[in-house]
Amino acid sequence: MIEVLVSILILAIVAGAIFQGFAASSAQVGKSRLDSVSSKLAAGALEEARNMRYDDVGTVGGNPPGTLSSTVNRVVSGTTFRIDTSVVYVDDPAQGRPQTYVNYKKVTISVTPQVPLGTAITASTIISPPNYAAISGKATAVVTVVDAVTDDPLPGATVTLNGSTSPTRIDSTDANGKAVFAGLLPSATSVTSPQYYYVASAARAGYLTHPDTPVTTTRENLTASQTWQVTIKMYKPATINVNLVDSATGLPVTERSDITVTSPAPTSIAQTFTTFTGALTATTLGGNPIVPNLSPFTVATRTDCYADATQNAAVPAGYPTNTSHTFTIPLTRAAGGWLDVWVRRNGTGAPIGNASVQVSGGPSSMAPLARTTDANGYTRFCLPVSGTVNYTVSATASGFGSGSLPAAITSNATTPMTLLLVAGSTGTVRLRMNPVAANVLVRLQAATGTYDATQYTNASGFADFTNLAMGNYVAYFATGFSSGNPVWSGGKPVSLATTSRLDVTLP
Repeated sequence: MIEVLVSILILAIVAGAIFQGFAASSAQVGKSRLDSVSSKLAAGALEEARNMRYDDVGTVGGNPPGTLSSTVNRVVSGTTFRIDTSVVYVDDPAQGRPQTYVNYKKVTISVTPQVPLGTAITASTIISPPNYAAISGKATAVVTVVDAVTDDPLPGATVTLNGSTSPTRIDSTDANGKAVFAGLLPSATSVTSPQYYYVASAARAGYLTHPDTPVTTTRENLTASQTWQVTIKMYKPATINVNLVDSATGLPVTERSDITVTSPAPTSIAQTFTTFTGALTATTLGGNPIVPNLSPFTVATRTDCYADATQNAAVPAGYPTNTSHTFTIPLTRAAGGWLDVWVRRNGTGAPIGNASVQVSGGPSSMAPLARTTDANGYTRFCLPVSGTVNYTVSATASGFGSGSLPAAITSNATTPMTLLLVAGSTGTVRLRMNPVAANVLVRLQAATGTYDATQYTNASGFADFTNLAMGNYVAYFATGFSSGNPVWSGGKPVSLATTSRLDVTLP
């Protein structure tokens, strides 16, 4: 019994080997048949191209253009074969003749059976123009696409050439970032013709055309035998992240922060963003995508209750692999207090929303810090302690005269202030010193509403107080200073009843 089982097992093994051999042999025969059919199809396609009119040798919508389909399917004995066709110009100029890039056309046919055993068969041929005249007199555009930041070529970018006498051409840049469009008909000669210019453009996933490549750079009126070389610069848009942290605790700063981001020269585009979380993500500046630059961007912060801070860095580090840069800025807490400002209509007390409130001066001659009131006419500032020198708080709103008052800020306290604006037409009071004296502190105070502003006279001895409501004012000039505070002259009445300028001479 055991001997019978062994015999059966041996027969099964031998039969399996014989079957595998037949299968392998059959597969080899099948592959050979497929290769034979593929080769015949490739040879037939090449012969068809050789018999075509030279100008028709090209793919539909390709570069060069022609009547050949880039991909077709043929069924032979029940098997589908995909036939891919590509045509490119061959640059092989004859000695003593100009470079035209169109000396020959190379046709490549690739045939692939659409079955598991199928492998591609590729064949190509060179097709010559019927005579030199067929290619002379044609123009060429050589478009190079590079990264604007690194100057590296960008392969695989889609380049389009259109707008003139030849049909639209589309091609991809090679490893050197180049796309060659040869055999172009000369442009129209009339400047008013819509076919006067060829226009080149490029597209690549994740990239935009750089501002250094304006439209005027990418268009050209091509004449016979001209070769136009043009470079299109592209870039990956950058993202700027800003994190504000308390230098003592390392925690995010949750006070109001006005963060100004400025791009490098020569554009120097600046935009101010407001955040209450200590975090900012910016993808645009001035309404446009952020253009990376190896020169530093500047990020400056003005944060309530903290000292101002600035940081500079190229954006972004590691471009083009990395397109995001984070500024982490530690802020130092400053001793100060709050200023609560309400802007209201004189006489009725109605709130004035969207009024501009500006604070300046103070002990460190702070540059103007401006904010806008909400629907309740309210806004808030956190300012360093004023000490002996008050801040100047002013407010303006459309249809109202300005309001202005001094403000003293004490540590960890809130100073409330209401600015009453007078409705109506506005004008200007010019306070002029006689004799002429520059850098004299002058003051204009309203009899109605809240307006009490000071400024220094200029080199011509005058100072303009603008956007004033019609009404009565009192003008002063400083006769000296006591403990840092001005000593004012006697007041001079001023009656403003004109929307133009009223000149007032002091004393």
